[in-house]
This record gives sequence, C-alpha cells and structure tokens, in this order.
Amino acid sequence: MQYLFLLGRDTKLSKLEIATYFLANNIAYSVFINTDKFLILDIKHPEKISFLKIQKDLSGVTRIVKIYYSSKQVDSEILNKFDVDYDKKLNYTISTIDVDKDTRSDIELLLKQKFKEERIKAIYKKPVSHSKKRSEKNYITNPDNFYSWKIDQTGFEFFAIFVNDIYYFGITVSCFNPKINKFKDTKRPKIKEKYNTSFRIAGIMINLLGAPKKSVIADPFCGTGTFLIEGLIKDYDVIGVDVDHDMIYCSKKNIEWAIKEFKIKNSTFKVLQGSSGKVKFRADNCVFEPYMGPFLKKIPSKEKSLKIVKELNEVYFDVFKNLYSNLNKHAKIVCILPEFKTFDNQTIRISQRSYLENGFRVYDVSKINPELDLINPIPYSTPSGSRINRYIYILEKE
Repeated sequence: MQYLFLLGRDTKLSKLEIATYFLANNIAYSVFINTDKFLILDIKHPEKISFLKIQKDLSGVTRIVKIYYSSKQVDSEILNKFDVDYDKKLNYTISTIDVDKDTRSDIELLLKQKFKEERIKAIYKKPVSHSKKRSEKNYITNPDNFYSWKIDQTGFEFFAIFVNDIYYFGITVSCFNPKINKFKDTKRPKIKEKYNTSFRIAGIMINLLGAPKKSVIADPFCGTGTFLIEGLIKDYDVIGVDVDHDMIYCSKKNIEWAIKEFKIKNSTFKVLQGSSGKVKFRADNCVFEPYMGPFLKKIPSKEKSLKIVKELNEVYFDVFKNLYSNLNKHAKIVCILPEFKTFDNQTIRISQRSYLENGFRVYDVSKINPELDLINPIPYSTPSGSRINRYIYILEKE
C-alpha cells in the first residue's frame, strides 16, 4: 500500500528522520517516488502500523496520506475508487501539489456532485495557496484549520498530486498538529528565547539517534531543557549538563512542568551543573546544540569570525574528548555545529579535528537507504535574522 509523506521545511532533514525512524522501528518499505516536497513509500503490512503514532513521533513530516488511486487523467473513476466512511454532515477540504487550477476545479466539481447525489451536507473548506510564487501550484490546508474545521473528526482531506505525468489521489490519515509544539514553547514556566532550540528541531534530532526506548540520552549543553523534555516525552531517560546555575534551575522547573503536563511516568532525568568538557556521567547516546559564541548583531568580519571559531574549536575539542569517555560503545551523537558568514561573502567553518581526533567519525547515512540520497551533515533553516549557518551532524563513536 502506498502512502505519501509530506515533508516539512527542511526536506533533506525530514527524509533522514523518516529513514532512521523506520529502520529503528522495523517498518518495511520501499521508495516509490522521491521528490523535494514529498515521498511516496510502499509500506509493507500497513495494517500493523499506527500512522497516527508515526505522525506524532516524526517532527519533520506534516502529513501522511493514503494513496488509493492513480491515473493519467481526472474523471469519475476517482469517485468509483473512493472508499471513505463519512457522516451525513461533514467538512472537507482539498489539498493539491503541482495540480493546475482547472484540474483542481474538476476535482471540486466531482466531489460536490457525489455529495449532492448521496444527499450529504458537505461544507467545502477552501485551502490557501502554499506558496507566494505564481509558478507553483500547491494548495495545502493549514494544519491549524485542519483541526479547527474538525477535518480529523467529522470529515476528510482529499489529496491530489501530479508527478511524472500521473495523478495520485489519496485521503489524509494524519496531520501534524502545530499546537503541540507551540504549547511546549510558550507554556513552559522558564523561557529564555536566545537559548532555546525549537522543539521541532529537537524532536527530529532525537529521532536521528535511532535509539531504543528507555536508553539514556545526554545533553551536555542542556540550557532550559528542550532536548531533555523531548527525550522524556519520547520515552527515554535523560541527563542534562550545564555550567550555568540559572540554566540548571530553569531546566529542572521546565522538566517538572513537562512531567505533569504530558503525564510522563516511567522515564527518569538527572541534571548536573558543571563544564560540559569535564562533568562525568554515563549515557548511551548524546544530542545537543552547543554554545556558539557571542550573539552577533551584524555579520562579522573575517577576523572576528576566525577569532570566534578559534575559541569554539577549543571548547568543542574538550567536549568531544569528555564525551568519548562518558558515552557507551557504539554511541551516536547528533549535534548542531555552526559556520560563520562574513560580510565579504566568506565562510569560516568549525574544525573537524574537534571530533575526529577524539574518536568520533561522521556516520554514513547513505547505508540507511541509498534510494533517498541522504546526506550528513545537513543544513537546516536557521532562526530569522541569524548570522550563523547551522548544520546537524550525526557522529558515531569508533
């Protein structure tokens, strides 16, 4: 059975997350179509899989759509193959990728005729354009509207995709709920915006570890506890380290809040104050966004960038050296490392020496699935106004 996975804003990151997650959870699949917007995967034994759980677990996937029919044209056959249970009163919407305006209108008309014939009171909720570019033909229902329109409860989202001269038609089986991460970001008691990694990125990075549940994940730069909270929610035991006493306090308060709000019962946490290059602990894997130097109000000069990178190289060398002695055999590290743009269009990168000389190598992600053209490290969308390029690295202990 074929399923479409609509990718988030960092599509290369989303593909790697899917491949790693499927491998870790023994989900058998093959790649049917691979594009820069979505994947269509042939899932083996879908009846044994909870797609709602997969959607909840994956932070880089915005929709999962069950493909029920494909054709070179749009005609009444898309309704003959249509097999969806629905009520006499419902809301529905139509989302499309690379489908032209006239074809969208044809699909709308076919569905309206069907509901009229069956005497269904169906209210069409029109999506907005997914892109400001006139050349693009994507109309995707806003996830907020998906839930506020109760599409998930008393209706459905019809999905149509045009690729390789073929139309693919499907029904959405799950949709990312942005309110969950917004709740974590805004309702936790201790918020320090300059020090927070987004929960979206934190969720993806933890999934990239491919770690078994109940294993121990460490964050040597835990800050206010984003990775620790996400780890606990995903059923891991976590250890956080930070040199700043105030950050330790904030992290503990946020974790205590998360344990209550998300009813976390069987996972444990520990938060340690001290230098990430010296503190001793024991963990199976590690995930972190490190200190990246002083906050930059403008793009730095080459000289300033070189000075910052020199200081960071020394910090990171000590961190990776300490991690080697603290992490168990075959441990993985998923971390963010920066590169600095200069106002004369040069790029100053962190030295590979910090991890290579301390017993870590870049993990070969191509072996996870050669069909997906996976890469490591992976650039991702940085916060608005950032003067730093960020890359997610997956490293493994030699």
